[in-house]
Amino acid sequence: MTPERTCYRDVLQLDQLLSCQPDTGAHDELMFVIVHQVHELWFKLMLAELEQARDLLLAGETDAAEHLLRRLVTIQNVLISQWAVIDTMLPMDYLAFRHTLKGGSGFESVQHREIEFLAGQKDADYLDRVRLTDGERERLFRRLAEPSLREAFEMLVEKRGVDSLAELWRTGYRGLPAEHWELLRVAEALLDVDHAFSRWRSHHALTVERQIGYKPGTGGSAGVEYLRARMTLRLFPELWAVRSEL
Repeated sequence: MTPERTCYRDVLQLDQLLSCQPDTGAHDELMFVIVHQVHELWFKLMLAELEQARDLLLAGETDAAEHLLRRLVTIQNVLISQWAVIDTMLPMDYLAFRHTLKGGSGFESVQHREIEFLAGQKDADYLDRVRLTDGERERLFRRLAEPSLREAFEMLVEKRGVDSLAELWRTGYRGLPAEHWELLRVAEALLDVDHAFSRWRSHHALTVERQIGYKPGTGGSAGVEYLRARMTLRLFPELWAVRSEL
């Protein structure tokens, strides 16, 4: 008997996936929603890769962790390129459906905040600033409690005999023993992740400014001003600060 085949549509659950977009009559709303939905799909993959990279660092497997960090940068570059699609929208086309968002804002993206927490930029105050389901709140509390990528790297550095993460930053780029070069490769991969994250934030702010100028954001935030403030944040600030000490 020939085994029953699973078709492409079922593997990707296309019936469900393609029914998750609105049909309100505003032409550019479909594009706007799809770009943000695709962001959330990539965020899901980023979380899986961040978890695995963190666990690999905790296990001391630096080569495998570095490989996944490089993959994260590639994913982030895809996300950065998607802002160009939003940029094809004219301001009046966005205003034609902005009211249908009903206060919904990217600020409320729980997966995006999980990525920040898991990378090492933990902000418990966020939980009091957004509307969260019980499940979302539980996920964020778990991210706050579990080791971050940055903390996993700190533990690895100390385990490898370097006095502290700060010592690696200060002296590593001037010449660590050969056996510690793998730590510097991971450090540079972490910096690449942080660099890409900052570029994503910068493109996001420019895209919002292009569409609504300096009007408040849909979620009640300060809009572009809020996004510009976020552009200065770093996931691994020591990696940037050490450049001033060399």
